[in-house]
Amino acid sequence: MNNFKQYIKSNFQFSDAEIEQLSNCFEAKKIAKNDYFLKEGQYCKSVAFVEKGNFIYFQLVEGEEKVCDFAFENDWITQYKSLLGQIPSELSIKALSATEILEMKMPKIEKLAEELPKVNMIRASLAEQYFTASTQRAANLTNLDAKARYQALLKENPEIHQRVPQYYIASYLGIKPQSLSRIRSEK
Repeated sequence: MNNFKQYIKSNFQFSDAEIEQLSNCFEAKKIAKNDYFLKEGQYCKSVAFVEKGNFIYFQLVEGEEKVCDFAFENDWITQYKSLLGQIPSELSIKALSATEILEMKMPKIEKLAEELPKVNMIRASLAEQYFTASTQRAANLTNLDAKARYQALLKENPEIHQRVPQYYIASYLGIKPQSLSRIRSEK
């Protein structure tokens, strides 16, 4: 829970007592490599903070995992469309390594927001980050060639090759693994 507490201290104006109150609402969980936080078709009922490990967000298209996002330490995972709309998720969220998360179910989030209104700052910040990242990803896919998309990804996640298999990186970039190999060899 150390990463979480440091994240809150660094990004928000919470007292130590408020951080403790917030921390006590989360449940620590471990998710094994290749297990799921959420599977396509399930209803998302929680939000989680990644203490350790990494995840991919993907959708199955004709039997192939099409990666649309990654999550690493100090990131949050959820599927907002499913969580807020109370509809089945169109995406899966799978652990790429042994992970440790702090999870909070939606009813607890809502109750905590009533008791500690500052929690809404976290909710708003996460929504803004999600929106900004989605907009940037769409712009990159539309306006950048594969090499420029790869360079943007490396700038954002310099150690991604040590943490994510190449075929997932290629899928995220919208290219074949062979094309990613060619781009990498040009560097």
